[in-house]
Amino acid sequence: MLLARRWSSLVWIAVIAGCAGAAARSSNTSTATSSTNVRKPLGAYLLPTAPGGAPIPLHFDTASGARTIRSTASNLPPATYSEVQAAHGEAVFNRTCASCHAPTRFVGQQFVESWNDRRLFDFYNLVRSTMPVNNPGTLKDDEYLGVLAYLLKANHAAAGPDSLRPDTLALRSQKIAVHFP
Repeated sequence: MLLARRWSSLVWIAVIAGCAGAAARSSNTSTATSSTNVRKPLGAYLLPTAPGGAPIPLHFDTASGARTIRSTASNLPPATYSEVQAAHGEAVFNRTCASCHAPTRFVGQQFVESWNDRRLFDFYNLVRSTMPVNNPGTLKDDEYLGVLAYLLKANHAAAGPDSLRPDTLALRSQKIAVHFP
């Protein structure tokens, strides 16, 4: 019994020391570079129709150092999507995303400045790993890709004969080529 108490005490001491060490490392890295290639997770403002209720800014724990690296990919071919895929994506956006994100958040000059000439995979990975905010990663691949196709179309990217595919190699070898009218 005494031995079990000692082991329990040692485990708690190790847990507390580990948490303290992680907190110290986090505070040292929270002031990491603010380069344009490092982006915070997608923010959202809950709309009055959101399941959570009143419009409040969502908070992401910036002390955790969560960031997404967006590599410049101007030498890659532009991603294309099919019109059918973009229409499906618009329906998914309206059903799933629009309760938190106003469509203008991802359509227009701000999106173009943030994501033009970036790898499609970087945006796909960010959306897939953080959205929907109340249950990240729960949409099907064709739904995530549909939303990307819809956003490409809404930002004047060229449509093509092929749909976006969940193949990460294909997503990494294409860039977002959008423009503001």
